[in-house]
Amino acid sequence: MNDIAFSRLTRFGAVVGLALGLGFGAVGVSAAAKNAAPRAAVQVPVGEPVDSFPILTRLHDWQVIDDKTVIVWATPWQPYLVQLKYPSHDLPFVQTIGVTSLGDRVYARFDSLRVAGFRYPIDYIYKMTKEEAKELARQT
Repeated sequence: MNDIAFSRLTRFGAVVGLALGLGFGAVGVSAAAKNAAPRAAVQVPVGEPVDSFPILTRLHDWQVIDDKTVIVWATPWQPYLVQLKYPSHDLPFVQTIGVTSLGDRVYARFDSLRVAGFRYPIDYIYKMTKEEAKELARQT
């Protein structure tokens, strides 16, 4: 291979590499923007932060807000907003969820939500009023 052919091949490789790099960079930017959009839609949690909530035998009801946030009704009168440490992509589609508890209480940063056979640690718990829970569920 002579010097001219090697020079052309090197320039061609550089142009192809630059084009591929810019293409993958654009894909990365659009993916980052796509992932950032849902996070911006999540509002600041309502209610007062609590360390735990009582649970008698099982959850009365639950409503999915997003893949990391659930409203759980410990009783028909008392809702709690539960934020998970990690997102559960199965959460919007499951028919049942479970919750671990220590005795008759569910603790933030200790207990977990069980979704599709996997445990997702509870990061934060917020005590809500019925009106706040209904409004938040209506917004989603």
